[in-house]
Amino acid sequence: MQDILVSLVASAVFVTLAWTLSKTARRVLRGVAAHLLRLDVEEVFAGGGEVSADLTRELSMAREVSILTSRGMDLQRGPFQELWRRCQVGRCRCRVLLPRLEVPAGERDWINDREEELQAFDTSFGAGQLRRQITSTHDYLTPLAAVGVEVRGYNFPHIARVILTEQAVYVTRYRADEHGWNTPVYKYRRGETYDLWTRVFTKLWQETPTG
Repeated sequence: MQDILVSLVASAVFVTLAWTLSKTARRVLRGVAAHLLRLDVEEVFAGGGEVSADLTRELSMAREVSILTSRGMDLQRGPFQELWRRCQVGRCRCRVLLPRLEVPAGERDWINDREEELQAFDTSFGAGQLRRQITSTHDYLTPLAAVGVEVRGYNFPHIARVILTEQAVYVTRYRADEHGWNTPVYKYRRGETYDLWTRVFTKLWQETPTG
């Protein structure tokens, strides 16, 4: 009986170490491949749940944060709670781009466009559900406007969630057949991809109204 118990414990330790080492090995291999191919990707996370710890750590060190998102429900929980607290005490400044709720006549409504995509695989969407969720995020962020958080509305295709800090950018591409939280999150260090998304954000920020 004792031998069986020892064997089970040893097996559990082996499996745990193997999983830990394999995960570390995957990260090392990705880093080596990125270096050899001259890519600036630093890490790839399977989805929103996996990136949470890394994002929390990155946001805790940032002084400037820029966020481009669609419905932005994640901004009401998780890593962003500490970010808003840091903004309240003046330790960080944050700019947020959310979809514009009211679209001028003659312009395409990209909220409706994204909702049509979501409705195709999630029946909870339709009849303005996405717009209501975006409204909720606008309402949530409104009280933060006086404490280092500025929000502007954009009318542009919902192609990705982008989180920029001084050192890195997290990119979650919005697919036409999947929710953003289920798709991979790519973390890029400063480089060509970082510069590209910084430029995209800056252009949208300059061309969109407040509120």
